[in-house]
Amino acid sequence: MKGGRRRELPYIFSPGRRLLHVVVEMKEIPRAYATVLNILSARLNLIETVTYRTGDRAIFSGFAEPLEPDETPDSIKKLLAVSPMVTDCIVTSSTNGVLVDTFHRGLETGNGEPLVMFRRHGISRMFDQVASIPGGGGEVTLFNEGVAVGDSDGSEILSTWKPGFMADGFPTLLTLFSAFGWGSATAMERTDPRAVRIRMDDCFECSTGRKAKSCAFVRGFLVGSARTLLGREVKCEEPVCRLRGDDHCEFLIDTGLSSPAST
Repeated sequence: MKGGRRRELPYIFSPGRRLLHVVVEMKEIPRAYATVLNILSARLNLIETVTYRTGDRAIFSGFAEPLEPDETPDSIKKLLAVSPMVTDCIVTSSTNGVLVDTFHRGLETGNGEPLVMFRRHGISRMFDQVASIPGGGGEVTLFNEGVAVGDSDGSEILSTWKPGFMADGFPTLLTLFSAFGWGSATAMERTDPRAVRIRMDDCFECSTGRKAKSCAFVRGFLVGSARTLLGREVKCEEPVCRLRGDDHCEFLIDTGLSSPAST
């Protein structure tokens, strides 16, 4: 099965269809999710769902289309209320073809760190405008901002994963790049024991515009995160970049270590 981008739907737009947003608070016990899913699937066509744990409870959230025209939010709530697995529920309906998830206010990581959602195209356009600052100051700014974000993310990882994980965790870091939508990152064969070479297909920074000469923000991010995780200064170059006509980007990170990470 070929992978792709995971869909995040804080709202759904579907003119002409009557849609419901169902949020169920469940007991944090085995079979609770399966029970709720069976109840809902008998009456609704589930379109987009997510289930997660928070404290001593579990939350199910999903957009759905009623299978019968006379189905109402109240009828779904009454259906769920009879289950001993359900502790609370909220059901809202669409208005004018737009249904917004009003239960959640923003996104967060699995560790509870707040996230903000931006369209990839918009961020790339913003970077393109910064890079157009005369005299190379734009790319310097993007690099420095990337370092700052990398430092912050590296510190967050260290607070979650044990220090020293880098020796075995480098491949996991590359999968995080892909999971977060930065681009498809893979480690290339190492020719220098001090350096790690990363191939990035579909790098988000150069997805639009041609004013920049390199993916300065991503390069800075790699410097900031790597130096925080390794506890020493590192360098990073981008010898291959789509902004210079190549079909992908490559980042060469000089860690200054003979065995910086397992690939």
